[in-house]
Amino acid sequence: MKSHMHGISTPFDLHDGIVYFHDWRYVSHGGYGWHDTEGQGVSMFGAEPHGRMIHSPQDTPVGIELVAKPAEKTGPVVDSALFDDLFIYGGSLVHDEGVYRLWIEGWGKERLGKPHADLYNHLRYLESDDGMTWRAPELNLLPPAGKGPNNLVYGLPLNERFGAHGIGVFKDPSAPAAERYKLIGLGLIGREDKEEYLRNYPDAVDPISLGKDTAHGLVGAVSPDGLRWTPLPEPLLLQNSDTHNACEYDPVRGAYVAYVRTWLFMRRTIGRTESADFRHFPLPEETFWPGPAMAPYDLWYVNAKTKMPGTRDYHLMFPMRWRMTNDEFSFHLATSPDNVVWSLLPGDPVCGPGAPGEWDGGTTAPGLGMVELPGERIGLLYCGTATPHKHPRRVPYGKLGWATWKKGRLVALRAAEYGEFRLQPLTVAGRTVHLNFISSLGGLVQVEVVGADGAPVPGRSFADCDPLIGDELDREVTWKGQSNIGISEAAPVELRFRLRSAELYSVRFV
Repeated sequence: MKSHMHGISTPFDLHDGIVYFHDWRYVSHGGYGWHDTEGQGVSMFGAEPHGRMIHSPQDTPVGIELVAKPAEKTGPVVDSALFDDLFIYGGSLVHDEGVYRLWIEGWGKERLGKPHADLYNHLRYLESDDGMTWRAPELNLLPPAGKGPNNLVYGLPLNERFGAHGIGVFKDPSAPAAERYKLIGLGLIGREDKEEYLRNYPDAVDPISLGKDTAHGLVGAVSPDGLRWTPLPEPLLLQNSDTHNACEYDPVRGAYVAYVRTWLFMRRTIGRTESADFRHFPLPEETFWPGPAMAPYDLWYVNAKTKMPGTRDYHLMFPMRWRMTNDEFSFHLATSPDNVVWSLLPGDPVCGPGAPGEWDGGTTAPGLGMVELPGERIGLLYCGTATPHKHPRRVPYGKLGWATWKKGRLVALRAAEYGEFRLQPLTVAGRTVHLNFISSLGGLVQVEVVGADGAPVPGRSFADCDPLIGDELDREVTWKGQSNIGISEAAPVELRFRLRSAELYSVRFV
């Protein structure tokens, strides 16, 4: 397994060619210095007394903060009534070769009221060209359930051995063609499979998962096309992960990373586990748990791990908070620079329930997969219900709608009044700079290119920067009409920024 110890020296390789301000990873914390009243530095350690000393911060960021932006919600675009199903999860979404591909899990009416009804769910497949109008192809791959087109791709009798609950689907670019698509979910492990697993992996068992004769465990399946699935013959992990499970192949780590349900002091938490082969996972470690900054009645329920569209290194999570005082679901935003270390953006949830009586007035559960959408937007599907989570449910139940943002505008680096900062030295291919930003009419964004000596590159100073004012998704920066940053292609790039009454979302190098 590859180590996550990276980013310990500059310049940083900007693999994605863009800086999103999802966290502080590329914002320099600045330097420091102490000098005497004549401007001379004095050694930190010494036996001789010294006179008055003055602290001189260098390029310290001031006046800025990171702000997660709230989503804009659409109306429903997929209705469980089309199939006479019960939906509670937002599905798994992939935008592939111009087509939006969606796998949505349903509880069939014929299973409700039977033992382990929620562990033998089925998976439906839908497609769309624009994300708004969806078609359910007549596949006839499995016996029909419910009504409408038979678009079932996973379910009985295919998953009769283990069942499936909380299914997450992903496309694996590293796999051979026969296993290009994979799924992961919670299954019911019978006595023989349980005993064999305990013999093979006695140290990879969640005690909560064990029953008298059976166990709960993560199970998987593989497919060449996302339609025709082959269940894997052994459990991936004995873990009681009764949530919407997420997994992906991480090309940087060279491993499969899964985010699952864990339990800490009997509170629902979000855990992480990593595997080299998608055949066995070790016990997960907690990523988020309801810490002291949360209310004592809040729990973390669904993780909704995804990535910023078109990037490798901008990991996102939309952890869903379950507030038990009113049985409410809403989701927040968390980010990670390496798919290991996570930070929750401060502030309110980015998406919560609608008003009472609306289609999503009870719950909002984020799906897997953020994608680009027509009209210069990004978004993810979420499942909304008219009643709260533990309210009695009746089929049909649940609809899918979009939580969207303007392109690239998930998190803002904001200077409400005046702010300044410097980016870390970056290795980039481009020699022009494009900004996604908003300023007030009285606000301003300025950019300065820093030379190897720490001084502005001649002709690329703040004083030379042409005014950046207004609302721009992709504005090229110029200095007296010149767009090239003015340094050699082999040299790392450093930029300084000044903002006044403005929000900066990204810096792209072209």
